[in-house]
Amino acid sequence: MNEANSGSPSRQRGYSTIAMVMLLMLFGTLMLKGLNAQLTTQVKIYGDERRYLRAYNQALSSIDWALSQRWNARSDQWLCRVSDRDELSACVREMEDSTILIRGAGQLNYGEPNLALFQLSVRRDSQQGEDDGASALKRVAHGYIDFCPLAMQADCDLSVEPKAKLSYQGER
Repeated sequence: MNEANSGSPSRQRGYSTIAMVMLLMLFGTLMLKGLNAQLTTQVKIYGDERRYLRAYNQALSSIDWALSQRWNARSDQWLCRVSDRDELSACVREMEDSTILIRGAGQLNYGEPNLALFQLSVRRDSQQGEDDGASALKRVAHGYIDFCPLAMQADCDLSVEPKAKLSYQGER
C-alpha cells in the first residue's frame, strides 16, 4: 500500500507541469496576437504616409510644371492643364492684385480628395515676337502656400470641374 500511495503524488506533479506549459502557451499566444495587431497598424500608417508623400511631391511637381508652361490666365476663373504622361495637374487663376495663383494637385487615391498646394506667381516679361497673349510665370518670393488663399471655399474646391481644362501631351 505504501507503493500505491507513493505513485499518486508523481502524477499530480505531472498535471501541474502540463498546466504550466498550457499557461505559458496561452501567454505566448496573447503576446503574439498583440504584436501582430501592432505590426498591422504600423504597416497601415506606413502606407498612408507613403501615399501622402507621393501626393505631396506630385503636387510640387505640378506647380513646377505649371511654371514651365505658357498661360493665358486673364480672368478670375481657373484654367487647368493635365499632363497625362507624367500624371501632373495644374491650374492657374488671376487674383485681384494681378498676381497669378497656381494650384498643383496630387492624387491620394482610395476615394480621398486630392491634395492641393498653391504658389503665388507673376507674369514674366513676354519675349519679343510673342504676342499670343500667353505668358510664362515666375514664382513670387515666399509665395508657397499649403492652403487656399481665396475667400470663398467653393473657389478652392478641387472636386468642382474648372471652367477650362486642357490636356497637355507635348514634350517637356
